[in-house]
Amino acid sequence: MIFEKRYYFWYLMFISILLFGSSCVGQKSLRNVMTQKSAKNAVAISNHGDAIIAGLLPIHFSYNGQDNKCDSMDNQGFHLILTLLFAITQVNNNSQLLPGISLGYDIRDTCNSKMYTAQEVEKLLLRLLPFEEGTYGDYHCEATDDDKANAGPRKESKPFIGVISSTTYESTVATANTLNSFGIDQITPKTLAISEHTDQPSNLYSMQPTFRYHLTAIFKLIEHFDMTRIGLITIEPPGTNYRLDLLRNTLQEFGRCIAIEYTITGNRIAKAITQVVQNLKLSNKIQVLVLAGPLEEGVLFMQEADKQNLTERTWIGAGEWVTSPKLLTIRKEVIGGLFTVTTQIPNFEQFQNFLQRYIQGKDLNPYLKQIWAKLDGCMLGQEDCSIFLAGHEIIERLNYSCNYYQTEYSKDSAYIIDAVYAMAHALHRTLNCTTEACNPVTTYNYTVYKSHLNVIEFDNLVGQHVHFYHNNAVRYIQIDNLQYKNNCLHFIKAATFDHLKQNIAINNSNIRWRNGENSTIPEQVYQTSCSTGYRKHSLDEQSCYYVCLECGPGLVSKGTTPTCFKCSAGFKANANRSDCEAIPPTTLNWRHPINIAILSFILAVMILLLFITAVYIKYDKTPIVKASNRIMSYLQLFSVAMLFILAASYQFSVTTPLCWFQYGICAFAFPLCNACLLAKTKHVANIFAASSRVQRVNNRSHGPWFKSLIQVLFVFSITAVAITTWIVFVIIDPPVAAYDYRYELQVHVVCTTKLHVGLGLVIAYTLVLAIISTVLGWNTRKLPENFNEARYIFISSFSTLVIVALAVPGYYSTVGLLQAAFGSIAVVSFGLSILLLLFIPKVYTMLCRPDLNTREAMLRSMQQFTFNSDTRLVSKST
Repeated sequence: MIFEKRYYFWYLMFISILLFGSSCVGQKSLRNVMTQKSAKNAVAISNHGDAIIAGLLPIHFSYNGQDNKCDSMDNQGFHLILTLLFAITQVNNNSQLLPGISLGYDIRDTCNSKMYTAQEVEKLLLRLLPFEEGTYGDYHCEATDDDKANAGPRKESKPFIGVISSTTYESTVATANTLNSFGIDQITPKTLAISEHTDQPSNLYSMQPTFRYHLTAIFKLIEHFDMTRIGLITIEPPGTNYRLDLLRNTLQEFGRCIAIEYTITGNRIAKAITQVVQNLKLSNKIQVLVLAGPLEEGVLFMQEADKQNLTERTWIGAGEWVTSPKLLTIRKEVIGGLFTVTTQIPNFEQFQNFLQRYIQGKDLNPYLKQIWAKLDGCMLGQEDCSIFLAGHEIIERLNYSCNYYQTEYSKDSAYIIDAVYAMAHALHRTLNCTTEACNPVTTYNYTVYKSHLNVIEFDNLVGQHVHFYHNNAVRYIQIDNLQYKNNCLHFIKAATFDHLKQNIAINNSNIRWRNGENSTIPEQVYQTSCSTGYRKHSLDEQSCYYVCLECGPGLVSKGTTPTCFKCSAGFKANANRSDCEAIPPTTLNWRHPINIAILSFILAVMILLLFITAVYIKYDKTPIVKASNRIMSYLQLFSVAMLFILAASYQFSVTTPLCWFQYGICAFAFPLCNACLLAKTKHVANIFAASSRVQRVNNRSHGPWFKSLIQVLFVFSITAVAITTWIVFVIIDPPVAAYDYRYELQVHVVCTTKLHVGLGLVIAYTLVLAIISTVLGWNTRKLPENFNEARYIFISSFSTLVIVALAVPGYYSTVGLLQAAFGSIAVVSFGLSILLLLFIPKVYTMLCRPDLNTREAMLRSMQQFTFNSDTRLVSKST
């Protein structure tokens, strides 16, 4: 729920009208303001000096406008008065800083009221500035006739070098806008609720980093503890802008769950706070609550949380409210474990010594002595009065007495000390001071002073370097943890954030969580998730609320995401589906039973090949061997042997060298075998052609060696085409052993190339040769049976064509052991078909029918075929 936000314009307009309702028509009308009575109990203290620093400090908690009275004195405000006096005293006693120049002060009580602050600002201006006729920013002053008649000699005014205010953010900005019209700078010890420096008045300085760095520290804290289910709550009265949207965007960018977000503003903040706390109490799943707000409103929110018993939450606080001592009145069950984001402070031992001297009754300001007596009901120097000034305060509102170290008092004190020194150093440079003397204060120029203040750099009383960046001091951000110990709530330093280096140092052992006592982080706080193998399914628009659903087969999840993920290629889900694991590649092993069977079969056909080769060598001079072209037969037997070796290589693990070997054999053996088959087919066709008698007569003069040479050249030329193609493409696209991820849950090592062109061309070329051989074989299928070549050449050519046509797609559509088996069987079948159809019949004839392996039988078969051919020719011509 987001409440309507009002603009700050109307409030500023009201302040301006209040301050300058008479349009500054003359000094007499302005003097009427001086006659206004100050509020009862309001503290005001001043001292003359060569230059004046004003202080606007909340000495009281509230202002009753009806009775013109300030109620309930604030110990912290009184503490700040002492701090301001201490800092000015230190500057005045420093002979190296502003020598011969003394700083005066004018300290006023704001009573923690915006309206009363505006009134005191007006009085400061009238008291410290020499008003004359003219224009001051947006305001114009004009003397009346009475002013001119009563005009007298004007007294010399001292340089009014700035205001140090420790008021609420609204009052601070309103005061700065007013002072800016009169050339007065203002320094606040508090963090400004402005995330962009462009929104900050040019004359307003802060002794703490801008609130944007507090937001970054909160993000780092959330990120460190992996917090989730976060609720963002912003209380923004008119004029404030904590910019929690920056934190929200950063958290969402890094996947942090923003369960709910509230922005409380407008004129009915108290009612809105009640409603928001009620909603939070109903949303018990929201575990981490980030609250940013001003002093009063932030404390009011926590008091309402205490009233409604909003427990079991982890709070992260930012803004003015985290320094309020009223937080100690809230039960530890509600606020225990609170993380507060503030600015790291130095420890000024000199200031502590100053307090001790003050406690002992030394260096007393008489007026402050009366205030102290009124405040605590005791006189300084008494033992009972040393509790607060020694750095402790008794919180009487608790049901038990608790000595508590008030760290926020010393924080604002440290910043006020540095603020005084920043103004003093800027004035030192403005007056061109040396270690011995300065120019007269009459040479003071605001423009020069402001230019020095913008770039001022100095080392404070504890040696820390202080400088401004966009009107904000550069300091470390500190995260404190509210812990419960010895029946008391204590702020303990838990982390330090360097906003320049963007790193955070967290002491986990110093942190306490729920109730301020538990040292173990609650499980509901950090990033919860489902079990591994399950995904988070959101039940509504807010992804913080979900149920766990199991991931499907093959999907994984660590339980932190709303979706399950499929493993990439080569990986599979592990046993509990929490992550992906590499799939071990399937490798071939010749010891596998199938591999052994295939290798045994290849060995058998190799023995058959050797047997056929031995028979051919033994019967090398017989007519049937001569007639079947001995050289072509031996070349074909060699190519078949290479094919059998290729088939055996498929049964071993794939490596890149093996791929080179297999691709080379394919480019050589298949074309050679088909070339020999083609040569033999052509040779037989030529022998039994109708015109063969003339060709034989013409070729006989060259001898048998010439015919064999022509055939060998023919075979090698055909084979050379394939080998050349392979060499070219193996250089361009070499084969390698690579993983094949085509099949789920399987990884195989295969031989492949990037282009897949070289081997494809060789296979296509082999198919073309097989087709040509088949066609020629068909034409010679009716040659004489006892020649034992014609019809078997056709059948062999056709068989090789079918085997190649079927083996190629079958081989590339399988993987692993099946692919290896398929490839080996296909190649063996190719070679075995050559042996069985071309060589086995001849071996049978040579061994079992020697009567047919004679010259007479061969001539008789040829004569019979020739006679039948001539008869067919004659009959056709008739």
